[in-house]
Amino acid sequence: MSTGFFTNPIYLEHDTGEHPENAGRLRSIEARLHESGLFEHLEPRSGRKAGVHEVNLMHTRQHISQVEEAAQTGVNTLGSPDCIVSGQTYEAALHAVGAALEAVEEVASRRLDNAFCAVRPPGHHAEQSEAMGFCFFNNIALAAEFLVREMGFQRVAIVDFDVHHGNGTQHLFEERSDVFFISTHQHPRTCYPGTGFDSERGRGLGTGYTLNVPFLPGTQDAEYLAQFRTTVLPTLEAYRPDFVLVSAGFDAHREDPLASLELTETAYREATQELLQIADRFAEGRLVSLLEGGYHLEALASSVQEHLRVLTGTQSTGD
Repeated sequence: MSTGFFTNPIYLEHDTGEHPENAGRLRSIEARLHESGLFEHLEPRSGRKAGVHEVNLMHTRQHISQVEEAAQTGVNTLGSPDCIVSGQTYEAALHAVGAALEAVEEVASRRLDNAFCAVRPPGHHAEQSEAMGFCFFNNIALAAEFLVREMGFQRVAIVDFDVHHGNGTQHLFEERSDVFFISTHQHPRTCYPGTGFDSERGRGLGTGYTLNVPFLPGTQDAEYLAQFRTTVLPTLEAYRPDFVLVSAGFDAHREDPLASLELTETAYREATQELLQIADRFAEGRLVSLLEGGYHLEALASSVQEHLRVLTGTQSTGD
């Protein structure tokens, strides 16, 4: 299998200092992939820079300009203290979107079997006209919209297993049926951003095309995977997606400092296996995952390693 690995030095220049979402996250991932030898099984790509017109598919021109101006004028934060801005934040954000767009295009065109985008800033909290939760542009939403609008896909599934609900992604698609948003996350009464109740099922024409599966603090692998298999997988099977996108946040790990779920690398490996099987059955294997959260460097690196071992088909015989 050919698995694209999209990353770019520009992401390291989005300087957030000692903030949990910092450049060390990508450095730890790449170091682990090289140390383990897994990098040899990946197809490295630097990705391209998205155009403003492409970001405008999901975000207002005013919001795009606000991000650009904040980076140019030395504003320290945008929207909230969570969204730290530096001189290269706008460029990094455009490249994160561009990597997502190039990845889906490469996989859709069969030049790659699947892909993982090790990008930052992350994206799933970004709303149409608002930066939120470390996110400026919604990378995965823009990838889904590109698939629908530019490449003719009709049933795109976004599966978000970040510990925090992908509020921005849900809101951008909740009135549509051509993109099905599924999120597993810590219960919104106990975790940022306070959205993602199981009663949130979409609106209007999109009713029934949003699925939220919240978990109480302390949830471990067995309970998580059981719910994943009895709720998420049947929903995907019924939808029969023609492309699978994954908001791959690894902050539900038991070592992560920002939330209270108790997952391990096993949960990420097995969930990825299930999602790849869905992609194989209904989407000719077309799957692209994008990095979202994950703030314990060792846990993040080992979880991404397991995720990529599945995508590359290099699982050990002991699994």
